[in-house]
Amino acid sequence: MRLKLIALAALVCTHTGTSWAQPVIQTLPERPRIIVDGQGEVKTAPDVATISYTLRGEGPTSDDAVRAMVAAGVRIEVAIHGVDANAEPRTGDVKVTPVKSDDCKEQDDSSPQLSTGPCAVLGYVARQSTTVRTAAVTDAGTIVGLVGRGGGFDAQISSFDIRDQHAAQRRATAAALSDAAAKASAIAEATRIDLGSILSVSTTSRYEEQEVVVAGQRRAAPAMALPPPVLVTIKPELITTSANVTVTYAIGR
Repeated sequence: MRLKLIALAALVCTHTGTSWAQPVIQTLPERPRIIVDGQGEVKTAPDVATISYTLRGEGPTSDDAVRAMVAAGVRIEVAIHGVDANAEPRTGDVKVTPVKSDDCKEQDDSSPQLSTGPCAVLGYVARQSTTVRTAAVTDAGTIVGLVGRGGGFDAQISSFDIRDQHAAQRRATAAALSDAAAKASAIAEATRIDLGSILSVSTTSRYEEQEVVVAGQRRAAPAMALPPPVLVTIKPELITTSANVTVTYAIGR
């Protein structure tokens, strides 16, 4: 066995006996190919609107302020359900702040002053951030008005969205692939070659939310026990979903 190992080592050594033979690497020619970029874009009507607002309550004590804030939240939720029964407001942080006279010259928390004299607490303000998502997209402006009527502050339509973004992305990607195939076919026809199978595909996507267009127009409202809301017509822009693909095709032989 030792003689066999020595003989094998001798075969891979150079004639000098001091260095190993360099390996021979053969590179195969790269297969001819066509690389094209494809772009696809689809537009989808939004089916969800997000509304944000702040609940606010005032009172001589902290409990009174919080109680008034909670009551405003109940009024607003009842009003919202009159437009969209399935909408559920989601509440965030709560902050209760003592209110003092403008004559109180407190600088910051590092130098507090007693709540006496000009710095006596006059009352409290409670705030709570709230958002609500609604499928009643065209009635989102009306809901904003109802929030203001119920005592909400800073009510606004924060965004429009689509529930199934994946479906829009699939359609955009399909459009991008179709565009790439058309370009590759045109190149193959112009250069008189046969287009082979797809070797690779890479993709990027882009999702854009468009600005809101609000038309302040009244519409006929049904009779209600409470004064009817001011109905606002909402016409949101379509949401654009884009996809870009890079496709590599083999050239047939």
